[in-house]
Parts: sequence; structure tokens; C-alpha cells
Amino acid sequence: MGVGSLKLSQQQSIAAAVDQWVTGIPGRVPGHVVFVENPEHTDYAKSLAGEDSAILVLNGDHGDPDIVPVSGTYDVAGEELLVDGTLALEIQDYVAIPFVNLVGVTVVRIATADDWQAFFDDADEALRSGHFVRQLTEVNAVLAERALLSGTRRDNLLLARLHIRWDGSVMSGPYGTKIGRVGDSLADLRVRAIALRPESAVAGVYYPWDIQDSLAAKPWIPRYLAALEACKFIPRDERGTTKIVGFGVSLYGSALHDGPPSPNVPFILTKGSEHTVLDTSTGRLFKVGPDAAAIIEAVSNLKDIKVVARVVAPAIKVSAGAAEGAVRAVVTHFEQLGIDILGAR
Repeated sequence: MGVGSLKLSQQQSIAAAVDQWVTGIPGRVPGHVVFVENPEHTDYAKSLAGEDSAILVLNGDHGDPDIVPVSGTYDVAGEELLVDGTLALEIQDYVAIPFVNLVGVTVVRIATADDWQAFFDDADEALRSGHFVRQLTEVNAVLAERALLSGTRRDNLLLARLHIRWDGSVMSGPYGTKIGRVGDSLADLRVRAIALRPESAVAGVYYPWDIQDSLAAKPWIPRYLAALEACKFIPRDERGTTKIVGFGVSLYGSALHDGPPSPNVPFILTKGSEHTVLDTSTGRLFKVGPDAAAIIEAVSNLKDIKVVARVVAPAIKVSAGAAEGAVRAVVTHFEQLGIDILGAR
């Protein structure tokens, strides 16, 4: 492995750690991501971190190989956070995003009542009309607290991220709930984290107890978030003419109670008379005909092949019996390609 590869690997590891700290989604880094505001608490942070953890220290010692030094600020809109001297993150509030040109990586935080209202309004508009806020579809946009928004339910014992404030308070995330103080053992922090509700991830900046009700009332939000990511696979000059099925358009006339599909099932993109299946987990694209596209949409929404056949038959202009055979053929074809259109995984 050459020097360039080592450097790239280090950059990728740092980016993964920052993503886990911003979104709260575990798995990018095997261990904890610990953000330290006060360098004096670095040794304590090291006591919490395992071999596979990452420690981000504000104004940390650049000569310490066990930490990632950070400079700037993480909690002021319009300011910048510089990680390891190479990864620059601009911080922006959600309500400002439609009016901002994203030059570099931008963390979009949802921290106030206005932010939350705007987020839900934009999601409703996307579902109804297929219009997405352009800036949110840019590859540079990183939506904070994705674990909360996407309904990620992971054992709080994982403590995917910890945030140590300047005064020594240990928080469940950059905007989260206090679960201890410097000096507390990792075991104690875990015990206090067990009882945390998902919305506690933003309790430090917003009284959050209505957020979970709002998310529960919109079970399609995780699919909306996945659609924002799907937009990033569409060339920028084609986004105005490309529609994402399920957002403002249906190929078989879906009803509200038909969905939502799993966030991870492929998306169907339509442009004129063309239909393309996009598997965002692999980036693979497949051209399909209109009938197959309608079947894939119905399968993703309804999951039951017999129900799908009955519902989709009028759209593809065949009997329910013939439709069932077509549905099974489409499902089998994509199974052989390793693509899960049922959302079973």
C-alpha cells in the first residue's frame, strides 16, 4: 500500500467518524466517536475510547497520534469546523438552506421549532409534488440527526457518539442529553443512556417530545430521506426533468395506505418515456419497461405478490392471473441480480 493509499484511508476514516458524530447513526466507526470541546479532557476521552474509536478534540494537540485535532466551532450557523486541517464543515440551520449556495461540505442542523416545521413542510411538499429542496439533494449536504429522522433503532448501549462539553458534561451527542460528567466510567454512561428516547438526541437545543409524534404520523419520512440521497445519483442537469416514483407520481395509481416502501428498496426514476431502477446501496442502474416499473413500485409498496397482481393488473392491462405471473417473474429477476425490491432485508 502506497503513501497515497494510506492518506486516503485516513481521510476516509476521519470522514466516517465525523458522519457518525453528526448523524448519530452507528456503524461507520466500529467504536465510539468522542468529541471533546476542552483539550484538558483528552485523557478522559481516551479512557472511554476503544481501539476502534475516534476522538475529535477542539484545539487538540496536532502531535498526538491518538486524536483528530479540530478547530473552529460546531454550533454556530454560518461558521466552519475544520477537522484534521483538511475536512472543512460549514454549519447551517435548516431554515437557511434554501437560500445558501453549498460550496463545501455543509452540516444541516434542525435545532429550532422553525427548523422542524420547515423540515416537515418540505417533506410533505416532496411527497405531494415531487419537488425537493435543491440544496438537500447536493452531495455536499449532510443532514444532522439522521438516526432520529430515519427511525434508526439501535441499542443505546452502543453509545455511537459521546460529546464532552467544555465544562465537563458528557452528552449523548452534540445537541443531546446529559448522561454524566468527566470521570464517570463508560459503564455508568451506558446505564444512563439505556433509558434515553430517540428524540433525546436534540434535547439540548429543542424541547423534543413532540418530534417523535410528528415522525410517527409520517412513517414515510425515512423513504423521503432515502429519496434525497437518490437525487444525488441523478446528474444535476437532469434533475429538473427526472421524477422519482412515489413522490408526486405513481405508475399504477397507488393509494396512501399502500406504502411506504422500505427506505432501502430501489427507486424508480422516470424521464419522459424512460424508466430506470436505481439501487442506491450499490449505485447500479437498470433500464426497465413501463409495465415492469409499475410492478416494481407496487411490489415495494405492498410486498404481497397476490395483492400486487390484483392492484397492478389494470395498469398493465392484463388479467390478475397474468399479472401474478409477471410480478413473480420481475421479483425473481431482481432477486437473481441481488436487488431486494420487496424490502425484506
